[in-house]
Amino acid sequence: MTRLSERALASSLFVVVLTFAVSASAQTYTELLSFDGDIIAAPIIPLTQGVDGALYGATRYGGTGDCFDGSGIGCGVVFKGTPEGGFRIIYNFQPDQNGYLPQNNLTLGPDGNLYGTASRGQGMIVRITPDGIFTIVHAFSGPDGNGLLGGLTLGTDGNFYGTTIGGGQPSKFCPNGCGTIYKVTPSGVVTTLYSFCPENYCPDGTSPRGALAEGTDGNFYGTTYGGGLYKVGTMFKVSPKGTFKLLYTFQNGNPQLYSGLMLASDGNFYGAESLSGLYRITPQGSFTQLANPGNVPNLPIEGSDRNLYGTTAQAGSPPYGNAFEMPFDGSPTTLHMFTGYPTDGSELWSGLVQHTNGIFYGITYSGGSSPCNYSYPGCGTIFSVDMGLPPFVAFLRGGGRVGKRFGVLGQGFTGTTSVLLNGTPASFVVKADTFLIVTVPAGATTGYVTVNTPSRPLTSNVPFYVKP
Repeated sequence: MTRLSERALASSLFVVVLTFAVSASAQTYTELLSFDGDIIAAPIIPLTQGVDGALYGATRYGGTGDCFDGSGIGCGVVFKGTPEGGFRIIYNFQPDQNGYLPQNNLTLGPDGNLYGTASRGQGMIVRITPDGIFTIVHAFSGPDGNGLLGGLTLGTDGNFYGTTIGGGQPSKFCPNGCGTIYKVTPSGVVTTLYSFCPENYCPDGTSPRGALAEGTDGNFYGTTYGGGLYKVGTMFKVSPKGTFKLLYTFQNGNPQLYSGLMLASDGNFYGAESLSGLYRITPQGSFTQLANPGNVPNLPIEGSDRNLYGTTAQAGSPPYGNAFEMPFDGSPTTLHMFTGYPTDGSELWSGLVQHTNGIFYGITYSGGSSPCNYSYPGCGTIFSVDMGLPPFVAFLRGGGRVGKRFGVLGQGFTGTTSVLLNGTPASFVVKADTFLIVTVPAGATTGYVTVNTPSRPLTSNVPFYVKP
C-alpha cells in the first residue's frame, strides 16, 4: 500500500460530545471524525462491523487515485477504525478499475472478509480483507446486469444476493434491460435469477436500487424504483432458484424507493419512501404507512431495544438531516438534529449501524469541522449516538439448518463457557475475542442466542431462524 493508505486519520480526529434528554431516555451524540478532503471525503455508505470488532466503511472520493479527468479528485477509499475512533485508510481505489466509486454497504462474508459493490463502468463486486487486500470478484458486462446501486445480502446458504438497475433481458421499454436479481458465490460465480420487465408496461417493476432482505421463509424480498401499475415501484420476492412473485404495487405519488427493505423481529419488513416516510409491509404484501421522521429518510434498522433507528438526509431547517428513534407503531423522536459545517455533519445519505457494544454509528456525506477541497462545505463525518443500551451479539446470517455453522459477532468471548440457541446448548469455537462460530444443535428451535461469557451473558438482538 502507498504511504497515504497507511496514514492514520488520528490527526483529523475531532470529538464533540453532546448529552441531552428526549422523553424518558438520555443519549450522547459524539462526532468521532471530521474528514479531511486531502485524504478522504464524501462517505456515502453505512459502516459495517468486522469480525475483529472494527468499523469499516468507504467513500466515493478522496485517496490517491485520480478518476475525474485530471481534476485531482480521488477514486474513493476503504477505511477502518475502532468504535472509539482512530480511523485509517486500508485501500485506495484506482482509475484503472472499472468499478471504483463504491456505492453501498460492505457486507461481512462467512470468511471474515468484506464484500461490496461499485457503480463505475457497468459495475463490479469486490472483496477486501481486513488488512486491505483487494480482489475483483466479478465484473458485470451488461447481459448479466449493469449498474450496482444496492449492496449485497448474505444468504443463509452462504451466497450473496443483489440487484442491478439495468441490464438483463432486453424489452421494448428497456432496450438494454430493466435490471436483474442475481446470486453470486464468494468465489465470483454469478447466476441471474430474474430479469425485470419481461412484458409491456413493466408490471413487475424496473431499476431496483436497494439491497434485498432474506425472509424467514428463505425467499428474498425487495423493491424496485420504477415500473408497476402506477410506474412508481413495486415490492417482490424471489426464491434462491429464481421463482419470482409480485407482492405489492406502490401508488402514493412518487415514493422514490432507494433503499430496499429491512426484516424486523416482528416478521414484517420495513422500508423508507423519500417523500412519505417509513412504511411496514408484510411478507404477503399488506402495506401500512408509518410516520415520517423527516425529509428523505434512509432505511431504518431495528435496535436491540426493539425500536427503529435511522437517519434522514434533509430534515430540519436548514435541511441538514437528523438521527431518530421510533417505535414500530409510534411517532419518531429526534435524537440529534444536524447543523452542518463547521459545527457538525450534514446530508446523511445512509442509515445507522448498531455495534454489538450497543452504540449506534453513522456517517454524514458533507459538513463537519474540517474544510473541504470540493464544492460543498465540509467533507463529512463519522459520529455515534449512545442510547445506554447494553452489549449484545449479532449473526453474520440470520438462519440455518441443524448441523450448519454460523458466525456470531460480539465482545469478551475469550473464556466463553456455553452458547444456547433458544435454550438448547450448542457447540462453538471461539475464533477471537470478538468472533465465534456456532453449530446449530439437534433439537434447536427458532429463538434468541445467548453467549455466556466470563463477564456476563450476551443475548442476540434478533432471533435466529432454525430452518427445517
